[in-house]
Amino acid sequence: MNYLHLRPALRGVLALWVVVILLVTTGCAKRAPVDPPAASESESEPSTTTTAPETDVWLLALVREGDTLRAESPRNITQRPGYDNQPSFTPDGDLMFVQMEGGRTDIWRWNSAAERSTRVTATPNQGEYSPTPIPGTESGISYIRSPDDSSGRLWRTPQEGATAEIIFADIGPVGYHAWFDADYVALWRLQDPSLLQLVELQTQATRTIATAVGRSPQSVPNRRAVSFTRTTDSGTLIEIHDLDLNRTDALTVLPEGGEFHAWTPDGVLLSSAGSGVFAWQHGSWQPVVDLADLGLTLSRLAISPDGTRMALVAEPAE
Repeated sequence: MNYLHLRPALRGVLALWVVVILLVTTGCAKRAPVDPPAASESESEPSTTTTAPETDVWLLALVREGDTLRAESPRNITQRPGYDNQPSFTPDGDLMFVQMEGGRTDIWRWNSAAERSTRVTATPNQGEYSPTPIPGTESGISYIRSPDDSSGRLWRTPQEGATAEIIFADIGPVGYHAWFDADYVALWRLQDPSLLQLVELQTQATRTIATAVGRSPQSVPNRRAVSFTRTTDSGTLIEIHDLDLNRTDALTVLPEGGEFHAWTPDGVLLSSAGSGVFAWQHGSWQPVVDLADLGLTLSRLAISPDGTRMALVAEPAE
């Protein structure tokens, strides 16, 4: 066989193989799995060993017209790089929140009259989370204090300027809490699965309310009750444990994508989901505000004691 006559054919075969290899490798590159970005942790306590998410605390006016609620005039009251989260209103209408600096979190207080923030705690070797007014006090606050990510305990400052003190030294780790009244508190225990426990302050006796509970339990207005979430096949379910009735009842499923909730002083349930906030009224979720035009994704929320303002935690949308 004449070798010269095979050269064009060989060249064609080689060219064909090059095309096939390119197609295969290109196709493989397109089909190669790409690790998705980590889920947002804006609503959780940031680890001291990882980069905290970029979150800010926003303040909005909450307006009621008949049975309708709407929020307007959003403004960023922290507006700085870094982690600002976990807002909670004080009885006099100021706003407490958590701010991270140098890898540790401290509690700050935004004065509504002066419209400026001041530091409440300064513990370089520990972090504070979840500032919450203590029922029956004018300026007492409770919070979680922890030197690391897995040893949280419930602390309190009985009144403004007083020395901080631990409440339950032997109960932990605790991630979140909510008060039934001045004598009973619900503790979200950091374990797998998580526990929500009822604890009496005087005796420190504990009783488990529920397991596999979501973050951020909330005190229910005008009742000795705490609401919490659990994941179900139907979505994120809101349940309420009533201390006086010693009973837990299911209320409703949060809007799709919702995880956090709060209550207005007159007992309207609110939830954030995506860029919006919704109110549970007349058996359905009604829109309150949508901040999509600001490019924000919302998580935690809090309502002022007079029901006229709403605080939101927001981060830039993906």
